[in-house]
Amino acid sequence: MEIAADNPGNSYKTISLDDLSLEVYIDFHNQRIKLLNYYGNTIKIVNNSIDLCKQHGLGKIIATVYKEDAQIFTDSGFVLEGTIDGYFKGKTGYCVSFFNDPTRGRSNYLNEEDQIIKTAEQYTSLYRHDQFSKEFVIRNANLDDASELAVLYKTVFETYPTPMNNPDFIADIIKSEKVIFKVAEFENNIVSAASADLYQELLHAEITDCATFEHFRGRGLLSELVYHLEQTLRDRNYITLFSLSRGLSLGINIVLSKHGYKFTGRLANNCNIMGKFEDMNIWVKTIKKY
Repeated sequence: MEIAADNPGNSYKTISLDDLSLEVYIDFHNQRIKLLNYYGNTIKIVNNSIDLCKQHGLGKIIATVYKEDAQIFTDSGFVLEGTIDGYFKGKTGYCVSFFNDPTRGRSNYLNEEDQIIKTAEQYTSLYRHDQFSKEFVIRNANLDDASELAVLYKTVFETYPTPMNNPDFIADIIKSEKVIFKVAEFENNIVSAASADLYQELLHAEITDCATFEHFRGRGLLSELVYHLEQTLRDRNYITLFSLSRGLSLGINIVLSKHGYKFTGRLANNCNIMGKFEDMNIWVKTIKKY
């Protein structure tokens, strides 16, 4: 979820002309522009996005677009980096990126990341809910958890794409009801958390903000949190779930593969996380027919 709380320069911007409308998020922390919504003359939309990116000196534009628009974007210099089945209320979304800074389009760890995918795919659909330890309690997060969650994210991540080390930011997104937060507790202390960003209009959700204190890793906590998020999202009739996982993190890629998510692409140098730009793997799962 993009909320401009960590950098006063971050902002949403809407451009409306006679034959087009586009909404973008200008994100200085991640040195990118995210094209959120667009309508109208696609060629002009592409050109306006590129102009805005160059105007602010940012390294990358990211967008998920309809199949019929993908060719226009790629003909204009965007690169197809992956797909998300069912992104647009059952229709496939095409993940395209424009690299204003050419170095942002070059991944530095492709061999390692490809090996992580091969390893993760060996665990496809192996998750077993009945094997989870009863010593942990899984529940929904609430406003009283904001400070404890901020400590978790600050401890786990040197830097993060959104200001999850800020309890006020966390409280705001919980209050927005556009996010479902699940936490795992051990002896009444939060030791792991994950969330789902909700896009009700398009019936998809993004599994994100996965974190576990180092001492509790390897206990299946994130797998259990993903399971509970999925159960809630099924009850709410969502069609598609997807997640952008760190390309160099074996653990989270295995978690998603265990739950039957499919690897469908990689976003190069997409997020400022753990002190540097990292590639993000796209994992997708359909949980309901449209």
